[in-house]
Amino acid sequence: MTGADTHPFVAFGFASVHDTLAAEEVLKAAKIPAVTIPSPRELGELCGIALRVEPANAAHAEAALAHALTPVRARAEIQDR
Repeated sequence: MTGADTHPFVAFGFASVHDTLAAEEVLKAAKIPAVTIPSPRELGELCGIALRVEPANAAHAEAALAHALTPVRARAEIQDR
């Protein structure tokens, strides 16, 4: 597989499923596209689900989550296969 076949994304991990779903609502309200995914191993041991966002939206997503006091426990930049 070449670099052209991969697609980067940013995954945000949270302490609980409740926090993940709350973060999803924050991003939805901010009109930042996000997809709930199983937690990638790069995030470590967390609640089991994470949010996936496009790299171009990552900084905006982090700012929206910080403003809403929704704590991100882990962040990873990952190449999709």
